Amino acid sequence: MPIEERIGNYRILSPIAAGGMGRVYLAKEETNERHIAVKVLPDEFLKDRKRSQYLEREVKIARQLKHPNVIDIYGLHVQKGIGYLLMEFMDGGNLRQHIQTRNPSLYEVLSLIVKICTGLHYIHHHKFGDARFHSIIHRDIKPENILLSQKEEVKVADFGLSMPESSWGWRGLSTRAGTPFYMSPEQIRGKSLDIRTDIYSLGLVMYELLTGQLPYKAQDKVMYMKTVISKKNRPAPPSFLDKRIPRQFDEITLKALEYEPTARYQTVAELMLDLKRLPPVFKQLSA
Repeated sequence: MPIEERIGNYRILSPIAAGGMGRVYLAKEETNERHIAVKVLPDEFLKDRKRSQYLEREVKIARQLKHPNVIDIYGLHVQKGIGYLLMEFMDGGNLRQHIQTRNPSLYEVLSLIVKICTGLHYIHHHKFGDARFHSIIHRDIKPENILLSQKEEVKVADFGLSMPESSWGWRGLSTRAGTPFYMSPEQIRGKSLDIRTDIYSLGLVMYELLTGQLPYKAQDKVMYMKTVISKKNRPAPPSFLDKRIPRQFDEITLKALEYEPTARYQTVAELMLDLKRLPPVFKQLSA
């Protein structure tokens, strides 16, 4: 279905991307010339009452998240029975495109991961306006959901799958929702999730930034998921694929990718602390 030429006060300019959670377009606000991103939501989000309630709650949560490393959500607009998510536009593409078009240095990898960690830590430990604390699980951390700007800003995006760990009520969305190649073992198995599932996914992003590939190879996503949930399989250290990668990067990445959540970093802050302890010489070696 073609998109409307105008969504509320915004004029649609061009498509940006398409994915499982909807098509995304660049739009411009006609009153002040501000550019934003408009995501066209799948029909079922409005037609199904539970999904609609879930979506409204997600937007309410997301609008409260204000951080330099988290994408800004402006609101939800419904027009002619179609839902549109209005959000901040990032003019530098996503991390997937960054990986494919350039070979980042170790220092660039470190800088990117620290910024992603900073945003994710904020999401995990956000306190709402009424002083309630809920740990929000993103559940779909992957390169496509890390957005960049020409000013070297890095922001975590797409909270369509996030949910607080406790007491928001509805639990209708399967814990397996997410992207198969970036799921933790417990997410693939449909087990109860906490913030450590995001840490595993973050470890995969870090592994891919360091080596240019994921830690496992398989013919398809089903075989890949079977490989991940097998305790017999352990990721090779990133330095096995690139000898220039220092041992300290191996240790941090593999700890994030531990099979058992209890063996991983328990918080993003712990991971970030180890990253910041890396020797300053990395900046000179990898510049």
